[in-house]
Amino acid sequence: MGLCRIVAAGVFAASVAFATVPGFAATVGGVTAKKLGAGKAIVAACDPDGLTVDYTTSTGSVTAVSIGGIADPGCEGGALALVVANVSGTSVGAGSGTVPTDAGTVDNTISISLSPTPAAGVVSATHVVITGP
Repeated sequence: MGLCRIVAAGVFAASVAFATVPGFAATVGGVTAKKLGAGKAIVAACDPDGLTVDYTTSTGSVTAVSIGGIADPGCEGGALALVVANVSGTSVGAGSGTVPTDAGTVDNTISISLSPTPAAGVVSATHVVITGP
């Protein structure tokens, strides 16, 4: 009978301790509006229909990536950055440039040189970001 009371008391104490932890977590930090901000906004894409990617190779390495189908005039003047990655998602080369500006309305293409120049066999993905204009 004594053992049952000890076990019951232990279970009760544990449930009280766990029930109060979320209350403590909610008040940790003392964050105020002056120190932290958050919000959400829709970020419009300058190119809603996607891009094309072609690789330039030399002696078995990818030396440049040609990005085509860049919306004109939506993305003109924007800063383009790209990363080529291997199958595990690790960067194996990168480059950047500015989307050309012209008087026409035909989609743009830009060729970006890579550094370093990865072996063609390890490239499995290309990640492109256009910031601006």
